Amino acid sequence: MNTLKRWCAVVLLVVSWGTMAVAQQPQQQEPKRQEGFLPVDQLPPTESMPAAPLLITAYAFVMIVLFVYVLSVARRLSVVQQELNRLDASIRQGGRT
Repeated sequence: MNTLKRWCAVVLLVVSWGTMAVAQQPQQQEPKRQEGFLPVDQLPPTESMPAAPLLITAYAFVMIVLFVYVLSVARRLSVVQQELNRLDASIRQGGRT
């Protein structure tokens, strides 16, 4: 159980460091304001979704947490299965636990 907590702490630290590194990137200077309407296809390529790195980091974090949770459940389930097998063998031998 302690190793699971350690792995979760390490994953949380790595994800938070990655998020902070992305968030602390130098901000681009605001381009000159324009007058009037400008169609979307004429916008400069630098104007894209700035939240994409944070979104990817959030999805990666959720996937890692989900993977760790599934591993934890699988580990606990195998321990329960071993205990059931031990009890079944004990009952078949006619002994008590």
